[in-house]
Amino acid sequence: MIRKTAHAGTFYPRFSNQIAEQVQKWAADAPMPIVTERAIGLILPHAGYMYSGKCATLGLASIAHEVFDSIIILHPSHQANHFDFSLSPYTEYETPLGNLALDGELYRILSPHAFQNLGMDYHSLEHSMEIMLPLLRYFFPETRICPVMIGNQIPAVATRLADLLYDVVYKSSRRILILVSSDLSHYHPASKAEEMDKLLTKDVLALDADALWKDSIHGNLEACGIGGIMALLKLSKKYTAPQARVIQYTHSGRTSGNNNQVVGYLAAKIFI
Repeated sequence: MIRKTAHAGTFYPRFSNQIAEQVQKWAADAPMPIVTERAIGLILPHAGYMYSGKCATLGLASIAHEVFDSIIILHPSHQANHFDFSLSPYTEYETPLGNLALDGELYRILSPHAFQNLGMDYHSLEHSMEIMLPLLRYFFPETRICPVMIGNQIPAVATRLADLLYDVVYKSSRRILILVSSDLSHYHPASKAEEMDKLLTKDVLALDADALWKDSIHGNLEACGIGGIMALLKLSKKYTAPQARVIQYTHSGRTSGNNNQVVGYLAAKIFI
């Protein structure tokens, strides 16, 4: 069963050569990767490529030298939150650059713990996952994927998901990356957005999921994929000496020129 593209031509270009040329141009600005680092996960934005595509590209370029057997995509639902998390049931994912295959083994392990009675439209129309796919196809064309959509983005769900991921990632002989799809603050003036996003970045760099949640519920920061970020931070603390680094921070105003209402974007790497 193939998941067809729903947002090609809107969030990102419809044609493969347009995507490849743009990503190649963005990636040319990436610094040399630090080959001694072993990535646990990435936090990447999921807005239209004209706004956040370079930020996401630079994040992926920082780990392009590594080889991954599979990539688990933790992404938020923008349509509902009446479930904890749900695995996409598609076996293949269409992109303009070519298709990506589901990691059936990961799906088999994780799906019994997920809410799988969700309508197909929730998975087939969600942009926060699809935006990642052409970029993953560009950098890791042979890697299998396992998308996990998070609905109820609270610490209890993030903790449960982190424990499950520990069992399948940390204990696995295979190399599995956790990719968290999330934008940051939404529709504030640029100065306010930068202030809020700086606090989120501080919590991420400290690998402090509890502080992230506390700052969120007090309205001091925003992230539409905060559940996935918390899950990744909680998972990282199960490793010895985990670290985090910002690859790039930006916001939509820096591209559009409209700084009255911006959306924040972060590419950050969690590694050992």
